[in-house]
Amino acid sequence: MERQGSGLNKIRDAYEQAANFRAGMEPTFYSDRTQFTVTLPNLNYHLKDHQTAIPKKQVAIDVAIDSLNITASTKAKIRSIFSHVGYNTPFGRKDIAEMTGISQTAAGNLINKMKTAALIEPISGLGKGKYKFRR
Repeated sequence: MERQGSGLNKIRDAYEQAANFRAGMEPTFYSDRTQFTVTLPNLNYHLKDHQTAIPKKQVAIDVAIDSLNITASTKAKIRSIFSHVGYNTPFGRKDIAEMTGISQTAAGNLINKMKTAALIEPISGLGKGKYKFRR
């Protein structure tokens, strides 16, 4: 765990993006001198046995990545990017290069592969070349 606390925001964001999230089910964090505790409410608790916990389109990102005709290394990079940014955080070539340790040229090629696979969509208002993952 890094000492900056950015993981806490990632946990909170992931929970808010979950298919079954609803108000009052936010993660809670507690710490004192001797312990750190995270409480993650069960988002599926209210579902009946015959209901599906996560709609198909929420699982789509993993299925889409798995179905791509690309190397395992490229799939791993795409998963890494998604784990950093999720669905709502915009990113560009420079961001991908920093997250994955590849050159900006290689990051541009990776963006093209993700666009071709319809994993990402361009967003406007933040400058040229910004994208987010498609839901």
